[in-house]
Amino acid sequence: MPSVSWIWNGVFILAMLAALWSIGAALVGIKKGARRYGGGSGWRNLYNIGLAAAFYGWLGFCLYECRRLFEPEQSASAFWQDAPASGVLAVVVLFAALLLIGVHLTLVMLYPKEKERPYGSMMLLSFVSGIGNASMIFVVNAAIAGSGTVRLHMLPYFVLGMLFFVFGQRLLRLRLIRMTNGIVYDKRMEVISNILNAPYENVETMERGKIETCLNNDTETVSSFANKLVSMGTWSVTIAAGFVYLAFISMEGFLLSLGVVLLASMLFFTLIKSANRLWEETRDIQNVFFKFIHDLIYGFKELYLHRNKARDFRDNMGASCETYRDKRIMAEGKVANVVVIGDMLFAAVIGCVVFAFPYLFASIQEGSLRSFVFVFLYMAGPLTSILNSLPELFQARISWNRMKQFSKDLSGFQERPWEEVRLDSPASELTLKLEEARYEYRKNEEQAFAVGPIDYEFRSGELIFIVGGNGSGKSTLAKLITGLYEPKDGVVTLNGKAMGAGDIGSHVSTIFSDAYLFDRLYGIDFASKEEEANGYLKLLGLQSKVRIQDGRFSTTQLSSGQRKRLALLVSYLDDKPICLFDEWAADQDPEYREFFYTNLLPDLKTRGKCVIVITHDDRYFDMADKVIKMEMGRIA
Repeated sequence: MPSVSWIWNGVFILAMLAALWSIGAALVGIKKGARRYGGGSGWRNLYNIGLAAAFYGWLGFCLYECRRLFEPEQSASAFWQDAPASGVLAVVVLFAALLLIGVHLTLVMLYPKEKERPYGSMMLLSFVSGIGNASMIFVVNAAIAGSGTVRLHMLPYFVLGMLFFVFGQRLLRLRLIRMTNGIVYDKRMEVISNILNAPYENVETMERGKIETCLNNDTETVSSFANKLVSMGTWSVTIAAGFVYLAFISMEGFLLSLGVVLLASMLFFTLIKSANRLWEETRDIQNVFFKFIHDLIYGFKELYLHRNKARDFRDNMGASCETYRDKRIMAEGKVANVVVIGDMLFAAVIGCVVFAFPYLFASIQEGSLRSFVFVFLYMAGPLTSILNSLPELFQARISWNRMKQFSKDLSGFQERPWEEVRLDSPASELTLKLEEARYEYRKNEEQAFAVGPIDYEFRSGELIFIVGGNGSGKSTLAKLITGLYEPKDGVVTLNGKAMGAGDIGSHVSTIFSDAYLFDRLYGIDFASKEEEANGYLKLLGLQSKVRIQDGRFSTTQLSSGQRKRLALLVSYLDDKPICLFDEWAADQDPEYREFFYTNLLPDLKTRGKCVIVITHDDRYFDMADKVIKMEMGRIA
């Protein structure tokens, strides 16, 4: 059928033009330096070039002798003389397209590009793999219809199609897996950077479990879809080639089959959209589930001690898991229903071909009927697999959109430099000043708690205590001093220079009451401070509990008082001009508490540090140079 041949010509010409464009883009990249030579052995490259030359020589021979697929009794010269112009053009263009695709792949492999997104290469590889897979249908069908000698002549074509399919799949999967995981890595690092650059108060008020779900579940969902995406591309080309072959056999059968496939696809897509809402809800439940995990880990002590509390917690967590299970069942049940309907429609088409076609189309031959059933059965697998992959596609899209939205929610803030800001003046001459600084917590329009306005000046070489009852504003004042909170009104200055939230942290070492102890010394050059660190271990009475090797603690499984001491060691090694301790001595035994107030704090003061301590230990108030008493959010 000449019209179908021209369809093939159109497809092959598009593939050839795409390959030419990709080669041009690769050459431009090489010229501009975006692509650099990846190295490799010269002999290895020569071996690969020789192998490619042999392969393309075999391909050219197979295409020249393709009369074995159509007219095995006719000579090659006679076959090409009688062949229609569209058929000759299809073979020439196919060879040219495959040759150009090979040139493009060679260029991008020899000259790789950093963080490349090889969409063009993957499209071309999908085309090659799909053509190889589809060609096996034609060859097997022709071999079944032929005799023993003819079948033997078909073997090279079957092997050729298999090689195209296998190697196309391998290259495609490797490139897509590398690209997908690279994208996921970049997106994950983007989310992490956005979190670390976001204001503390934004992250502090974020829904618990949201960060874990985004960084863990969403990224894994997107990454795991890579293999499915590869297969979907190949299956699509296979199905398209199969439909073209069906048009060769019977145009009426082709139109009927196409109609059934479109009907099944529309039905599937409609039901998938209704299931999409349920998948969105299950994604939201994952945030809650990670919150439960957080509560289980950090609240285990309370749950272990109180069995009624543990039972209620288990039941509450179980209710969330039950909701997740039920919504997953409903969503996947919708998918299962449409898969069954699709399988039934495919079976109905085959039954129609076998039983109705002979009566509907009297001119159709028995061999054509057999070929039609064979091709359709071959296509049914890839088509069903594509439809079955749609749920995973929708879920991957949901996760990807959630990751993008999460990054968007945390982006837009001024990016903070990773290196610490240095002071022009010596650390021993530092002045931190709050001028009319005010911060407000707003629970709703009617209720709000404000701290400030506060005017106060902290200087190097001073020991300052902040005291007051619970809820008086001590912790909020500490967060203003350290730059965790941005004042809603007023300003915080350091040596006369206005400082934004996060800028002060370069000059402050903190140990809050709920401080988290990392298992290694981040941001500290341990190699130059190893001897100093071991000295502090002895000073803090931890030499028998903890060792530090290559900047990493041997353990952090210590009592709360010992963990606070280890945090104090980190503060010593940080060596910042301002030190803030929030109820540090509350977890210490009486002897070490006294040592903290009478020895450690005065020692820091004599070093020129500005030492700020939030405390309730009124027996040591006389050790301080100044005492700030907070009442109702203001300095009393």
